Amino acid sequence: MGTLTQKRGTSQGRHWSVGRLAAGATYGLFGLYLLLVIVAYATDLVFAWQLATVAVLLAAVLGARLALDRYRGSEHRQAALLSVLGVALAVIAVVYQSSSPGLGLGPSRPLALTVVFVLWLSFLVVVTAPGRYTPVQWGAVGCFMALAALYLGHTLAFDPSSSQSRWPIWAMVIMGTNLLVVPRLVPERVFFRLLSCLGSLVVLLGVATYGVGEYAVWIFEVRQWSSSPPVPGVDTTLQSVFPNPNGFGLLSFAGFVAAVVELHRSLVARRPLGVGLAVVVGSLCGLGVVLSNARAAMLAAAVAVVVYAGCVLGGRRLGALVLASSVLGVVGVLAGMAVGLVEISSANRFTLWSASLQAIRDGPLLVGHGGGPASVVIEPYLAAETAPSPHNAYLSVAIQTGLVGGFAYLALLGGSLVAGLADTGELDAAMLAFVTGWAIHQLFESYTMFHWSLGSVLVTLSVGYLLFGD
Repeated sequence: MGTLTQKRGTSQGRHWSVGRLAAGATYGLFGLYLLLVIVAYATDLVFAWQLATVAVLLAAVLGARLALDRYRGSEHRQAALLSVLGVALAVIAVVYQSSSPGLGLGPSRPLALTVVFVLWLSFLVVVTAPGRYTPVQWGAVGCFMALAALYLGHTLAFDPSSSQSRWPIWAMVIMGTNLLVVPRLVPERVFFRLLSCLGSLVVLLGVATYGVGEYAVWIFEVRQWSSSPPVPGVDTTLQSVFPNPNGFGLLSFAGFVAAVVELHRSLVARRPLGVGLAVVVGSLCGLGVVLSNARAAMLAAAVAVVVYAGCVLGGRRLGALVLASSVLGVVGVLAGMAVGLVEISSANRFTLWSASLQAIRDGPLLVGHGGGPASVVIEPYLAAETAPSPHNAYLSVAIQTGLVGGFAYLALLGGSLVAGLADTGELDAAMLAFVTGWAIHQLFESYTMFHWSLGSVLVTLSVGYLLFGD
């Protein structure tokens, strides 16, 4: 009897060790994915189709894990694993083929795009096993499908040799993975810890320029910006490894909020080491937000922390009140700026937003101007010479995909907040606050969830955790 118990214990211990090893490999793959997103955003050394390929691998890992958990018989397991592997290889083949002109699916481009769209959706069905999706989750999937269909349809207006005819394929794969796959594969706590670590590392690299000047490390150029942050005695803004301070501020904001969440959780769990690490990492990321001089990141960080505090202290009702008050407060400040009651520089935002609204009104109202740069569309509506970017994610989507895409985008982002508050289960205060911060940040920046830039990936992951996280 003792020998049997010992053997059973040994078997369980071996199974536990294998499980930890598999989880570690999965988290490592996700960490590599985030690192590649940062490299792609900061340099030209990683292409979108390569990011999409890693995204497919993450989806295949989830599909394999669900197959192993669901089927006990070896034959059924083998069939399920082969199905996941087969569809994954087909998607990877399409993604690889899209790296050069043509999809290799016949002369009819509408048919080829339809095949790609159906293939990717089929793959998501295979790897996520959506049999238990709630109506809210199916609504989010519908919004994603509507955006993907609109962007893919608009590619028909471009020459097949142009990257404009192919980029929505990569965006669709990356967005779908971030929204539906990663939240079920990687725990939220791992996501937050990776964000805080990456954010603090980028801040450390940037702060070093104040001592040694601009420098290069590995493949990154670590530089400063010519403007001055609101710090006495500091004459230049940091951009760290990114092309401009906005990207640096964006990652610093994400790392700061993640560190605040980790600090609170460590205090509740009475983990002194975790508290100390969270304080150090949070201080670094907070310093990065200030030194970036990115006011949108500062505002988003403040709103996210306030909403998180409201949810923690008062639960769902106080959290909803704080969230609504914060959003209304931001809108009120913007209205005050517009009429001159609040003396804060708008940095031409109102001019750009007005031009964007005119472009939406004058263009194809329902389906938009297409997937080309929104800056090209609004430039004729700008009287003065200025940077023509809309500097607003919601307007950018509406310019490109019209009212249909604009409402689908709003429903996906805003609906996730409503769903997070209305859910009768345990309140995910951290992710609810995080998504609120991203929603505010997107009022002032043009990146959208349907892309692969750093902001696009992080906001879509956050929405995915709020809607689909386990």
